[in-house]
Amino acid sequence: MASKSSIEKDRSIIRELIRDARQTNVALAAKVGLSEGAVRRRVERLLAEGQFHFAVIPSPSFMGRPVHTMFEIQSAPGATEQLIEQLVAMPEISYVYHVTGQFDIVAVGYFTSSNEMRTFWTERLGNLDGLMESRTLMVLRVAKRAHEWAREMATDEADPD
Repeated sequence: MASKSSIEKDRSIIRELIRDARQTNVALAAKVGLSEGAVRRRVERLLAEGQFHFAVIPSPSFMGRPVHTMFEIQSAPGATEQLIEQLVAMPEISYVYHVTGQFDIVAVGYFTSSNEMRTFWTERLGNLDGLMESRTLMVLRVAKRAHEWAREMATDEADPD
C-alpha cells in the first residue's frame, strides 16, 4: 500500500493535469516539487493503473447529436448483465450505469434528432430480451457535465482521507 505522502504527490500531479493537461512534465515537476523523471514515471504508472485518463470530450451538440436522453431500464430477473452488455455495444449510448432503486440500469444516449431517439427507444431498446420496463428522460439543459467535477477538485487542496 502506498504511503499517504506518496498518494498525496500523485493527487497533486492529477490536480495540476486537471488545470492544464497539455503542460510538459518539466512544468508539472516544477509545480509539484518532483523531478521530471519522477513525474513521468508517476504519470505512466497512474495511467497504467487507470487512476486517470487523457481524453478529448467534445460537445455532443457540436458533434451533431443535440438530443441528450436518459433511459431508466428495469430488467427481468437474471437479465441485468445481459442488458448491460447489449447497451454497452450500442454506439448511441455513452454511459451505462448499474443502479439501485426501481430501475436496474440507467443509460445515457445522444441522438441527432428526437425522431432518431424515438426510433431507438421503440425499435431497438424496446425489443431487447430481458427488458421489462423503460422510461426516457430528455435532458433540457446540462448545468454541469460529469467530467467537470474534477475541475473543482483541482482547487481543493484538502486531503479527503
